[in-house]
Amino acid sequence: MRFKYEELSKAPLLINSIYEGGSKGNPAADDPLTKLFKVDGFTKSVGNRGGFRKSTKELNGKTTKVIAYGVIFSTGKIKEWPDTYNKSTGTFIYYGDNKEPGNHYLNTKQKGNAWLKDIFVKAYGPSDARKTIPPMFVFESTGVGLNVEFLGVAVPGVKGKTRDQALELKTFGELPNQFQNYKAHLTMINIEPEGVSREWLAQLKNINGDNQKYAPKEWINFLENGPMNLNPLNSKYKESIDNTYNVTLPSEKQYLRKVRATQGKFRESLLKDSSVCKVCGMNIPELLVASHIKPWKDSNDDERIDFYNGLLLCPAHNAAFDSGYISFDSEGFIILSGLLDKKNIELLGLKENIKIQLKLRNLEYMAWHIHNVFKHK
Repeated sequence: MRFKYEELSKAPLLINSIYEGGSKGNPAADDPLTKLFKVDGFTKSVGNRGGFRKSTKELNGKTTKVIAYGVIFSTGKIKEWPDTYNKSTGTFIYYGDNKEPGNHYLNTKQKGNAWLKDIFVKAYGPSDARKTIPPMFVFESTGVGLNVEFLGVAVPGVKGKTRDQALELKTFGELPNQFQNYKAHLTMINIEPEGVSREWLAQLKNINGDNQKYAPKEWINFLENGPMNLNPLNSKYKESIDNTYNVTLPSEKQYLRKVRATQGKFRESLLKDSSVCKVCGMNIPELLVASHIKPWKDSNDDERIDFYNGLLLCPAHNAAFDSGYISFDSEGFIILSGLLDKKNIELLGLKENIKIQLKLRNLEYMAWHIHNVFKHK
């Protein structure tokens, strides 16, 4: 399942689902995890940088120093931190946050290693200690834009491993550039098919909340019985989740293939109708762009392939239309943004009397474009 950026503040956490980044062109503003973990009724989300991010509990709208939950984000591209996930065993190998030669492994900026040590000690300790461990939500970059995939809920420790085996202190590099870092063995636990609810996130954020209310059953099992009695997430359980939702959860590569095929058919339908730019008449098919009136990112699956949601434009006029510098009224007359100066209007070959042919079913999409995309001065 995929969730658009605009949907993230209401979205549940579903295993192997993809959560899309924004489209503002600003990595901080487009970060999907920040939006996904902004819980209704609370002021702070998680940070928008780093592989390990924390969210703290709140009291009456004010943050505390108590960690509500952690978010692990892995790109899989950092040589010093080669995080890996074995889906057959449900084991996630996560490396701590030290890679500075000469720096003590517990003295890191985000205190990630210190936190790992604390939760592993508690995980292998008594039940009362485990009940203070915040859950960890693990995400991986899909490699496309800022999109991330939710891998699951992780707990410290692995069935059959001692604490020292589950949290290894490793030495990396060669002298004089050696550094020490943790290699943590985490277990992805089984969660219910409906995923992690936003109600559980709210309970976790509330300093007076019940951390077990709305929690996955396996999370409660971990708190009560520890790592030696874990039931890890496995492919058979994942299959039951897929069957419950009756959907195929595509990989990002599969999704991109589908996107390309869909866009190809969309473009072909526009070319069959007219193989010239609607604005200037340029008629080199290879250079024409199939532009969505209501952008792809804002459209549902039906709108993305709807012939009436498209205009065939040359690259320059496509860019002007997509960026909101031009649009068209209900009669097809061009509307020029007040942000376009006279010189650029001339360079783009635009005139106020330009009129294009619009069909009745184009008009709803064009009204959306004028309201949401067009740059009104």
